[in-house]
Amino acid sequence: MSYSGTVSETSFNANKVVDHAFRRCRLPAQSITAEMQTYALESLYVLLSDLANVKTPSWCIEKVLLPMYENQSVVTLPTGTVDVLNLNYRVLQALTGATTYTSTLYTVNFTTATVVDTVGIKWSGNSVPLTFSVSNDGLVWTEVGNLDVTATAGEISWYDISGATAYQFFKIAADSGTLSYSIITLGNMPQEIPLGQLNRDGYVNQSNKVFPGRPNSFYYQRDLPKPVVNIWPAPFLAAEQAQLVLWRHRQIMDTSNLQQDIEVPQRWLQAIIDGLASKVASETAAVDIQLIPVLEQRAAISLQRAWDGDNDGSPIQINPGIGCYTK
Repeated sequence: MSYSGTVSETSFNANKVVDHAFRRCRLPAQSITAEMQTYALESLYVLLSDLANVKTPSWCIEKVLLPMYENQSVVTLPTGTVDVLNLNYRVLQALTGATTYTSTLYTVNFTTATVVDTVGIKWSGNSVPLTFSVSNDGLVWTEVGNLDVTATAGEISWYDISGATAYQFFKIAADSGTLSYSIITLGNMPQEIPLGQLNRDGYVNQSNKVFPGRPNSFYYQRDLPKPVVNIWPAPFLAAEQAQLVLWRHRQIMDTSNLQQDIEVPQRWLQAIIDGLASKVASETAAVDIQLIPVLEQRAAISLQRAWDGDNDGSPIQINPGIGCYTK
């Protein structure tokens, strides 16, 4: 027998999903117009967006580091945030060493091998793309990360070094432009404290919402155009050297043209095609109206099967909370 020798490497882009959806509507290829492809792509966007209303797709759980600023209790969350799954307050052990810097480089010599887990930059001008590198001799450098964000003077950017190991030297290099900063923080030994979640009444009933201190709770507010968290107490000055570690449920990535891949696992393709077929059938006059209920039923079955298989395999723990009855 002859096998391909590859697993999950077949490209199945939006064009193929749209084509299969129309075929399931019993429409021949020659009848598919550019207009039909356009509204099918728009329906695909709506279908993927609607998944966020049902559950949290496992691949849409994302960790984000958020800065805090003195006396600013409202923290704007990244675009596409659907829900806050966890929010922790994290502090670092600050690292020091002999520093040298130019307009484009910032280098630290720790004298002994030291692990740098996190880098923080408070910009004094507009942000520029950065590259982080480590070395044991100050001559041969190994790249360990890149930061490319949009920030202005006074804003803080944080970056975690993945799989950080100990090196004597750490370097920050501007890929273009000038490295303009007021404070650079290098840290390790991160310690995280979960923040408690408040409902609206719990937050609104706080008598002093701008009381300064170390934040210990938050209220999540689904605002437009971006959601926010209201943290309490309001951050004190020391919080600018700490981070909010957000584990969020985000939307599935946009698919803006037919050549792009859809950000779903391979196991979800059947559900997406069936779901799209049921949507375009209701918008396409050429589709037999008697076929629509069949497509909708098929889509519901496929979607349920996809959700049933979308879990991390961890055991379920149930805490009945009956302590008050047994004391």
